[in-house]
Amino acid sequence: MDFAIGVILLVTYVLFIVYAARGGNLLLGLFAMAVLWTVLCWIGGAVDWPTLNSQVFQGGPEGFGPTAVNIIFGSWFGRVLVETGIARTIIKKAVELGGDKPALTVVLLSIVVTAIFTTAYGVGAVVAIGVIVFPIMLSLGIPKPLAAGTFAMAVTNGLYLNNALLSQAAGTMMVGEEVYNFNSPEWYNFAFVATAIHLLFVIVMVLITLRNKKKVTAWATQDVNLEGADANLLACLTPLLPVTLTLTTKMSSILAIVVSVIWALGWTGYLKKGWNGIADVVQKTFYDGVADVGLVLGFLLFLQMFIRSAGVAKAFLAPIVAPILPQNVFLLFLVFGLLSILALFRGPLTIWGAGAATFAIIAGTGMYPLAILYPLFYIPCSTITTNVCPTQSWNLWAIGYTKVSVKEFMKQTLPYALPLALVLELVAYVMIAAKVA
Repeated sequence: MDFAIGVILLVTYVLFIVYAARGGNLLLGLFAMAVLWTVLCWIGGAVDWPTLNSQVFQGGPEGFGPTAVNIIFGSWFGRVLVETGIARTIIKKAVELGGDKPALTVVLLSIVVTAIFTTAYGVGAVVAIGVIVFPIMLSLGIPKPLAAGTFAMAVTNGLYLNNALLSQAAGTMMVGEEVYNFNSPEWYNFAFVATAIHLLFVIVMVLITLRNKKKVTAWATQDVNLEGADANLLACLTPLLPVTLTLTTKMSSILAIVVSVIWALGWTGYLKKGWNGIADVVQKTFYDGVADVGLVLGFLLFLQMFIRSAGVAKAFLAPIVAPILPQNVFLLFLVFGLLSILALFRGPLTIWGAGAATFAIIAGTGMYPLAILYPLFYIPCSTITTNVCPTQSWNLWAIGYTKVSVKEFMKQTLPYALPLALVLELVAYVMIAAKVA
């Protein structure tokens, strides 16, 4: 009977992959899968009612609380950068530095967007930055697919160092901070290298696409709205402060964000507006930040139910799956890199979709430490799903804003994102997995 239940679980897993790839509602889909898998495990005698009631449907979402807080604070920080004019000022300076060279301007904008999203998080922050960046790119004559692709890839490039997304992935995979946080030099050494490699791929994409476009007329950006008082240099350092503070002082990520917000408000003059003025801007940005990630949190809370149900199901799945998994860890990373395209459309290699079940199944075998599985799964999630997948909310927004087709967007980005995923999987094996295995 155990084998039969294991087969049924795998069949439902395949059906869920198809459902996710066809654009099915993942929030409801994950809840349905959690119920289905828990019931099957209950029939098989692997779980009783008190366990599934308290540990799956109650304990799953409750256990995600600390991660949800990190996500909210990251989203709030992004809104502060926009509200204070810091983001607009940094973007304006990048445009001025780029002059009449479109490729240089796009590269500088990519660096700026990357720096902002090392801490800022949430679709609201992405949209707020995008409505400044896109008019600049398009007024420079940058092809729309390149504008959309470059912006999307620059946003994701900051996320290797973004504690909101790192903790979000860790919460999904039930990984402790010792694996992905500053307490783990292996991860952050890799994160800095990954950011540099990712940026290199973006630069190559820009240079190849714009190889025949050398200059742009000086009047091209006149219609772009960059008006408003510029923030000073010290204020413009704000996007880099949270990561710097956490790295150099071991300050907690939330305290680092709060200190950085105070720094931003101080150097942009908001602290001079008195207690009520400060309260107004803090309340507004915090409210907007929470609203930006509301649906994301809903998805992740239901995902936790499914992850817990998959953990219960490992007793039925492990005997079937373990024999077909590679014993060689290098081969595992190589396979994930070569098959990274399966992270598209919420497929089996992204934990932001059907890959949540893939992770639970592989982790349930006990063959690999979580310190290995974390980078293994995080890379396709970042280099494919958040980077170029049209189902990612901010990518879909960028596609709609620039009025390009999904086909044009993917034709522009996939030739660079797929080899990037392979390269980073191999780098992660050398820098992290080889030392753990």
